[in-house]
Amino acid sequence: MSDTRKDHQSDSTDTTSCALALIDCEHRDVLDMRRRLVFPTSTRGTDGRAIDVEVALHTRFTRASGPLTLGPPIYSTTLLPGEKVRLATTDRRSRFSFDSESQLSHRSEQLSEEQYRMSAFRAVMSDQNSTDNGSTSTTEQGAWDFHGDASGSIGLLSASADANARGSHNASSTADYLREHSAHASLAERTSVEATRTAHAVSVGEVSTRTHQEGESEDHFESASREFANPNQCHALTFVFHRLDKCETTTFELVSIRLRVIDSAAPTPVPGNPLRSVGWIASIPQELPATATARLTAEDRGLQSVALYAKVGLAEQLRQPAPSLISSTSLRIPESPISADDRHTALEEVEKALIEEGLLDQETRDVSERIRKEIGFERETALPTAGVIVRGSLDDCNVCEVDLQRKVHLELERADLQNKLLARQIELLDKAQEYRCCPEPTDPDDD
Repeated sequence: MSDTRKDHQSDSTDTTSCALALIDCEHRDVLDMRRRLVFPTSTRGTDGRAIDVEVALHTRFTRASGPLTLGPPIYSTTLLPGEKVRLATTDRRSRFSFDSESQLSHRSEQLSEEQYRMSAFRAVMSDQNSTDNGSTSTTEQGAWDFHGDASGSIGLLSASADANARGSHNASSTADYLREHSAHASLAERTSVEATRTAHAVSVGEVSTRTHQEGESEDHFESASREFANPNQCHALTFVFHRLDKCETTTFELVSIRLRVIDSAAPTPVPGNPLRSVGWIASIPQELPATATARLTAEDRGLQSVALYAKVGLAEQLRQPAPSLISSTSLRIPESPISADDRHTALEEVEKALIEEGLLDQETRDVSERIRKEIGFERETALPTAGVIVRGSLDDCNVCEVDLQRKVHLELERADLQNKLLARQIELLDKAQEYRCCPEPTDPDDD
């Protein structure tokens, strides 16, 4: 019975562990983009209307995180024997705030490098209206002022990944458009990497602790600084700060080419609600104690901000043109949807042109391997992280004079002799009779 209980206890101990279980997981960020081109066809409907076909180009940008690697050095300092220095590491990701009323200081983090990189890529891709795209826009405009708070992050979604291109296209212009789109994606990929490295620069410098009346500087420096010292006597010590970078693999590919007949009587695209824009102002979340004297004032300002945004949204709706009587639904001439035969004929015409241009495979009617390899690319880069690793190296050059070196050598020999003397004393104490646990047995013949 006892053996069974022990086995049950051992099984429960094995299944219940206080260690945190961590598994390897592949981190990927995917951004899908669709560009829509209008193809006029020679097909006419039953009512004589010209039938246009929409060609949707679906491209995908994927970012896969990799292992950490040692980045470039960002700071180095050499300490002579006996020197001490206090160093602080700061970057643009961290914010320091101090509440003088509650005497509470804290540091808050902003957007991570991976999200910043994807946001920068999306912002650059949305600026394609300078060439062929006429309906995408962005509120960032290359300023790279992305924030991780709830209010500022709304501006990141303003760059639409779905866009309609201007003009009428054919198979040849579609191939040119894809090549231009791939070149623009390559530019956006490199630009986003450089923007991420520039925005997430790390600064390491010497600081000193100053005690003010309210203690803000002391709290700031004590929470973000470390002390480095050189305990050696005759050799200098150099500390080198390296930034930790994270390797990543990015791929750009043409996923699919889809065809759709544009029918004014049966529109299929679902328009999305416009997102609220906050301009160039990003608010930082601030927590207030329930008993704070400034609580009512802060809540009043928050309500004023909500009312202001509601007023701006109402003004946008009022600026929209009012529907005329001619275009009203009561006087609109009803249109019949395009028949299935006309749809099939128009789609076959465009599909045949795309196959002749080499964009679609004749057998699978999917994207051909030739255009897929021509448009897509794969690159390996490294993004900066907030991590900093410090390496120390001892200088071989001796800065002490000969007499001081001899003095240090004699002190080491003296300490060695003292250790040998102590070991000899312990050995002699073991042989002494008064330190033994039991007395030696006496011989009865001696009596």
